[in-house]
Amino acid sequence: MKSDQAHKQLCDECGRGMLKAHRVDAGRRFCGTCYQRVFERRQCAKCGVPARLPKGNQDAICRECVKSAPCARCGKIEYKIGKITLFGPVCNSCSVYFRPPKLVGMSVVQTEVQHASESGRAPAPSDRGTCQDCRRHRSLSTSPEGRRLCPACITVGSIPCPCCGTAMPAGRGNCCEQCYWKDTYLKRVRLDEAGLSSSKFVQLFRAFGIWLLEQVPAQKAALTIHGYFPFFYEMEKRWGEIPPYSQLLIHFTAEGLRRVRLPMRWLSETAQVMVDAQEREDASDVRRIAAIVASLPSGTPAGRVLAAYSRELQSKVAAGRVSIRTVRLALRPAASLLATCEDNGFQLPGQPALDHYLLNAPGQKASITGFVSFMNSQHAANLVIRVDEKKTLSLRRRVLEAELVALLESERRDDEFKTEWISISLAYFHGLPRRVGKGLKGMPISVDAQGNFSVVLQGKSYWFPHWDFRPGLAPASDPAVTDNFIK
Repeated sequence: MKSDQAHKQLCDECGRGMLKAHRVDAGRRFCGTCYQRVFERRQCAKCGVPARLPKGNQDAICRECVKSAPCARCGKIEYKIGKITLFGPVCNSCSVYFRPPKLVGMSVVQTEVQHASESGRAPAPSDRGTCQDCRRHRSLSTSPEGRRLCPACITVGSIPCPCCGTAMPAGRGNCCEQCYWKDTYLKRVRLDEAGLSSSKFVQLFRAFGIWLLEQVPAQKAALTIHGYFPFFYEMEKRWGEIPPYSQLLIHFTAEGLRRVRLPMRWLSETAQVMVDAQEREDASDVRRIAAIVASLPSGTPAGRVLAAYSRELQSKVAAGRVSIRTVRLALRPAASLLATCEDNGFQLPGQPALDHYLLNAPGQKASITGFVSFMNSQHAANLVIRVDEKKTLSLRRRVLEAELVALLESERRDDEFKTEWISISLAYFHGLPRRVGKGLKGMPISVDAQGNFSVVLQGKSYWFPHWDFRPGLAPASDPAVTDNFIK
């Protein structure tokens, strides 16, 4: 039994099991042997009193100095220590926030419901819930107006907030909701500041915290501030200062910087970082290019051909002949064409494969020109770019017809359905681009007695049927034309 208990904890220095840690420092447990080896007796860097401190940390302070620090969460100075955390000591009230999560059993209400279902009777309604005024979980009663309120909100009503003086529901207690979230936010800012080691970054984070509270509501600021802390922590650990935008872009990537838009906006407004939009777009394109090249395994023939084409395009970028964006636009159709050849047992793309690809994607004709030239020069493929207009039009009509059928089979008949019907109908019956129909919102459209539509574009009238069109159906009223509007 004793042997089992001895291995419940492991020394973080030597890995041996121990019944109880001899010393815990910065979250690390030490056995008695390692404590004697790792800790030496010297003067505390803060108070000067001799104490056993870690050898590798010359700025370490003694345990008494650690305990004398303010609460790392609420900032309280005089308090009873509840727990020593990685961020410093915390009081009894705040220590609950640093406990490991536990599985919670059924609540009293759940237990009552279970007992009621087992006995075959209906459960009694609970008189507890969220007050509709103060938003606190309390015992509730029904007010004369029929609202579920706590006793304080029913009997007292509104009182001035002790903090800001504005009227608030009496059930809120010692502060209004706005003051509560502001106080919570400031506590979380102080908690994050304790995780930064340099005073420079503590001041930076504090200045950002003040700015953030002016930009967004206090509740949103309190719920999001912890998400911005890792950004400042990583800058402090890696550079020790605010680096140039190019280094931020390399380390965090453009996608990573988009997740910290508000800190980047603050750095830009305070002239600590000069954001280069073109550099950001180029970094995004570089990431997308890498993803396109990686879409085909490097060990396959298709992957090798795509990698070779990518290298040729990158050489043109280095020579200043094309941009990074052009490389991305050229690689996408090349990867799609090679992927179809890989699926069918790889062979170099031939004329039938190219014709089939352009039949399904005629708009890629210009983008795939460079890859066709590469295949002809490097692999003697003798490919010719050609688009069969008749086959393309036939395929497009079949696709549009399938969309019309699917739209009719759907049960919805809302404004979005009407817009889709007009857009597809103009494309199917008259060969117009889909965007033409979607751009008619707010414009007048004529509807005849049978409900069929007609619209005038650039002096030409286009007719298309109603979705409930019946051939040969007699008009229900006079064939007068009325003007309606597309919503």
